[in-house]
Amino acid sequence: MAATMSDAPTMLVSGVTHVGRVRPHNEDAHFVDGEAGIAVVCDGMGGHAAGEVASNMAVQLVRDKWTGPEVEHARLMWLRTRTPQARRNLLAAVKAAVVATNQAIIDESVSAHDKHGMGTTFTGALFVAGEALFAHAGDSRAYLVRDGVASRLTEDHTLLARLEEAGVDVGRGEPTRWKGVVTNALGIGEPTRISTFTVPLADGDRFVLCSDGVTEYVDDVELGQVVVALASPARAAQRLVELAVERGGHDNATAVVVRVIEAGGEPVPPSVRRADDEAVARCALFAGLTAARRRRALRIASEHVIHAGEAVPARFLSDRVAWVILAGEVERRVDGRVHVGEPGALLYPESLLTDPGPGVALPAEWQARGDVRALVLRAGDVAELARDEADVGEKLYAALATIAGQGR
Repeated sequence: MAATMSDAPTMLVSGVTHVGRVRPHNEDAHFVDGEAGIAVVCDGMGGHAAGEVASNMAVQLVRDKWTGPEVEHARLMWLRTRTPQARRNLLAAVKAAVVATNQAIIDESVSAHDKHGMGTTFTGALFVAGEALFAHAGDSRAYLVRDGVASRLTEDHTLLARLEEAGVDVGRGEPTRWKGVVTNALGIGEPTRISTFTVPLADGDRFVLCSDGVTEYVDDVELGQVVVALASPARAAQRLVELAVERGGHDNATAVVVRVIEAGGEPVPPSVRRADDEAVARCALFAGLTAARRRRALRIASEHVIHAGEAVPARFLSDRVAWVILAGEVERRVDGRVHVGEPGALLYPESLLTDPGPGVALPAEWQARGDVRALVLRAGDVAELARDEADVGEKLYAALATIAGQGR
């Protein structure tokens, strides 16, 4: 299938930055390009003006790479074929650009004494037909504002976030102290973890990318209210930054707002999108994941339709797989009993844990009662995700171990 202009999202995008009331110079940097479908926010760190150097390097290098031949080739292949592998290749190209940028910042830091220790957060999105592809490191944030509600898409890579996840009581007045300790960013050394995920687009969606100089003063609820009240991305971004400066402005403040006019690709009705999200949230495999981590895990999943009466196999294209039912029902017969799988059901979870080998019989196959939409997860992709993003992988394998224990 040839890519057409109608495949690209139509969007309005604007960014605003302010040095704030305290800092001597602005170490934030941002880039927006509605035609190229790019939005990036970076918050630099380091002595003297080194943070400013790092953030501007990140913006410029990623801009060049995301509009360069490698990413463009991967984007066109995805638009033409729509295969799961092409989608994975595009997301890998997006991530590789940020990984290369991280190394470039490290190299510059080593070569120049006055830039030693410089680094920057990175939150960026590349918008393609029907999807936004995100890459993230640090405590700048991305939000989706849909149906009037703001949902945080990213997780803060800070010591405070780690302590809270571990159940540590940081005490009254202490959160601000720990919040400023960033545990992951570009340029701060190896390994740097680049979180990647995708978000399906819908007409009317709004996205906000911002530095912590905004989120320190504007909470999630108010952020959504501002973006909904001000239809213009330029006015919404300006207002978010103004609120941060008015309420203290102790840090540089940057906000980028994206308004999706037409999502491109094949639109998904809101009711279907909500039902799919609910089915995934009910699935036992994802029970221990936050919404942000579910998005990161689902980047390895691909959607398929199984028609009425067809088998839902434990091997798909020669790979061991598990399936998550999104819509429809499946059934299988074991020892004369009929077992039914509804939306949210996880089929063949054992496939993601062990390889039975070619000479071992596979479980009884499920069959589609009517047309079924389902996500397929390959065992190899789950293992690769666990290697790349340990915090997600540990939760997935812990869930699989629990499921396997319940099945005994």
